[in-house]
Amino acid sequence: MNYYFPCKPNNLPLESDLFDTLNNDVKWIAEPKRNGHRALFYSDDKNLWTRYKTLVKDELPEIRRQLATLPEGIVMDGELINHRPKNWTQHLYIFDIIAYQGKLVNEIPLEGRRKLLESVYKQYLGWCDKIEIPQWTSIGKKKLYYDSIGNELLEGIVMKRLDSKYLISLNSCLQNPYWIKVKKQDKMFESTGD
Repeated sequence: MNYYFPCKPNNLPLESDLFDTLNNDVKWIAEPKRNGHRALFYSDDKNLWTRYKTLVKDELPEIRRQLATLPEGIVMDGELINHRPKNWTQHLYIFDIIAYQGKLVNEIPLEGRRKLLESVYKQYLGWCDKIEIPQWTSIGKKKLYYDSIGNELLEGIVMKRLDSKYLISLNSCLQNPYWIKVKKQDKMFESTGD
């Protein structure tokens, strides 16, 4: 099995002028940043892997049962939602697709990958209330950020350019900042993952 390191977003300070610039830029979307652990699902081996290439061994029966219905050749990127520090809840938040029918789709712009992800989700996963895909916001990204402040399951938002490719690397997004996260200014989230 080929392991694909997930694209890691850049951090953007809340007070950055770029946040104001992107707030209503329709070439960029924003989605809620969930409070959990990054996880990639590989349908070939029916396993979840962390962003550090370690196997997720938690049972997660409902999630695994539904993911097992996916055909081989699919790799999806998401977040296992949990209440810190250690107790997993059975919830998976899938926000991107890296491979489909055994072929990488990371060169397809985000907008096209999203359509593919929605199709896979609708066909195989949509009825399972333990698996979801994020809602996108184009206008009012700052409002989405401020709405996240009172929600303990959210860490802020991630903004992504619609024409961005999925950059498979631990560090590739640092040189190509088309995914940007704005995290809550709250000490309880300072030491969390990406």
